[in-house]
Amino acid sequence: MKSIVRILSIAFVAALTLGACNKDKVDYTDKGSDPQSNIGYLQLGGMEASVLEDTENISSPASTRAEGVDINTFDVVITNTAGEQMASFKYGERPSEPIALEAGVYTIAMSSAKMEGAAWETPVYAGQKEVVITRKQTTEVKDLVCKLANIKVTVAYSADLAEQLDPDHTKMTVELGESSLEYAFAETRAGYFAPVAAENTLKLTFNCRYKGETKDITMTNEIKGVKAAQWRKINVVVQHAADGTATIGIVCDTWTYDEEITFDTSASLMEETIPDDTDAPVIVWEGHDLSQPFELTDDMFDAEGNFTSSINLDITAKAAIKSLVVKVSSDNADFTEAYSEIMSLEEDLCAPKASNAILKMMGYPTDAKDATTVRIKLASQADMLKSYEGTHSYEITVTDVNGASTTITLNIQYGQNVAPRIVWEGYDIDKQQTYVAGMTCDLTITAPLTIADLGVKIISATLTPEELAGVGLAGEFSLVNGTQFFESLKNLGFPVGDEVAGKTELNLSITNFLSVLNMLGAGEHSFEISVIDAEGNNTTKTVMMRFE
Repeated sequence: MKSIVRILSIAFVAALTLGACNKDKVDYTDKGSDPQSNIGYLQLGGMEASVLEDTENISSPASTRAEGVDINTFDVVITNTAGEQMASFKYGERPSEPIALEAGVYTIAMSSAKMEGAAWETPVYAGQKEVVITRKQTTEVKDLVCKLANIKVTVAYSADLAEQLDPDHTKMTVELGESSLEYAFAETRAGYFAPVAAENTLKLTFNCRYKGETKDITMTNEIKGVKAAQWRKINVVVQHAADGTATIGIVCDTWTYDEEITFDTSASLMEETIPDDTDAPVIVWEGHDLSQPFELTDDMFDAEGNFTSSINLDITAKAAIKSLVVKVSSDNADFTEAYSEIMSLEEDLCAPKASNAILKMMGYPTDAKDATTVRIKLASQADMLKSYEGTHSYEITVTDVNGASTTITLNIQYGQNVAPRIVWEGYDIDKQQTYVAGMTCDLTITAPLTIADLGVKIISATLTPEELAGVGLAGEFSLVNGTQFFESLKNLGFPVGDEVAGKTELNLSITNFLSVLNMLGAGEHSFEISVIDAEGNNTTKTVMMRFE
């Protein structure tokens, strides 16, 4: 049987061709322009920040101002979409002059302190706001609200039950993740727990002993769905049975206890009294993470210019929708100017100023008020979005008649702000494909900010690094920086060095390579391709092939 090296050596030289870069494609970078032309300004001098204490305090639903909190000592940090810190200072020392920033989307975050896992009487307040900086314009932030960032937990006992319990043998232990606090019987302080996820689980262990008894009683429970900014009150109270006796019981679901006890007057139970907080409206785009920007590209439009994809935001509410506010902004002032010529940049779709005809044209619902399900179809605006390079933001806030509210921000990017893309023409690159005769593998790589590096990693049980070394390759190499492989890569048809670096589009065809792999027989081979642009944005896709 011929060796794999021999097959590869002959077949690669004879058949493997990779498409060279397409030099006729548009280069979105403006290499000759003044770099200051992309600068906008953030004005924080007039910002009024405020602090709300215990935003879900069940004993007093209205939020109140936090007392004894010096907001001037809060840390303010400004980061870009890549998470890079652009500026930091104390709120009381915020600059009065505008801060110069490149056009784009930024997050302003404030916090009073760094959260510990769990500690007594240590509330941490935090808040953040996303802003869009537009070229040559000043964006002013007027307010920012900080609320409780950790979880407040207190334990209390009803007076009649407290008379039954031995204080020296009664305690409550509350755990969240790796952190815990032990609440003694007389403990009146609040414990503050750092969330470990969007929804957390509090584990409770209650140990008690009745006066005059020698046997300890232990009960356990898990309280799920606990979120930051909540005050979870654990109330140990008395529950009377109809016959004057009762067993130890817990009203929260999933409670367990290790024994029953009967006594003349009452039994203890623990009650988790915070109301269900899962009733807020939900905004989703099926198959897309709304926390990530959506990259609008030319290949989403057909030859006639029709948008062939969808941008559907589905909104569902448990109660009737009272308001649905859409606020539009962009780092490209031309986009906002064009949008505002059609309708207001901020519109409540439940009480719109725009006509129904305009709402339909823009993909907005005309029947949002009092509905419980509506859909926003932003595909109707695809042509306008494509006409202006930049990041275009849609802040959507839906509020129901009960006051429950949800806000999301969808960022749609087009042109120079778009991260690199790797497309397998005619196939879904995110799915493994089974080879059939005549199959093509033509890859189109676009990087509007220009390619800085392009790496290839071969993942295969057959094409091992040792086998590949026989034809002058390695299991992992760079088409830009892997100079030791350039000669072999050129012989195999790969573009290298300056043929790749600095390009905005590259067409790679490895169709013939598939036939080479087919010669090796059944197996699975993957090719992980990573593209890094000049701004450090990284996109990785894997061509996954199965041969039968």
